[in-house]
Amino acid sequence: MKTRIHTPDRTWTNDEGRKVTTVKAKRACNGCGQLLGDLADRDVDERGNLTDVRAECDHCRPLVEAEAAGARTWHLTPRTIARVDDDLDRLDVFAKGYWQFVDGKNTVVGLRVGTGETRVVVRWDEWLVMHRDGTFTVHGAPEEA
Repeated sequence: MKTRIHTPDRTWTNDEGRKVTTVKAKRACNGCGQLLGDLADRDVDERGNLTDVRAECDHCRPLVEAEAAGARTWHLTPRTIARVDDDLDRLDVFAKGYWQFVDGKNTVVGLRVGTGETRVVVRWDEWLVMHRDGTFTVHGAPEEA
């Protein structure tokens, strides 16, 4: 894996006395959004789509390794909860919204998956991992910088 360069923004004064800032475009992980470094040619495929760079991210690399070992992963957000729940229904896995009081209101904050002592709770921006043996784990959201 290639190490990315991290070019800092550079502010300088031009010949007219105006301050100018030069910024190098940065690439973010398409799993968690953390900045990885400068944008490179390898970040865009021949069709113009962004490539998967999760393996370069310290936070998302374990997910990529789990997927390579045969695990299924889902990133849970308010926008993806219906799809994740549908996928789990197709796998005959019980799941329902996980509720907590937020600002005085009972609010869905994630998904409870499974039953009994083996159930897990995955919250917004966390990843649900179903391993090949059918067990579930949760890969937490990245720590705030």
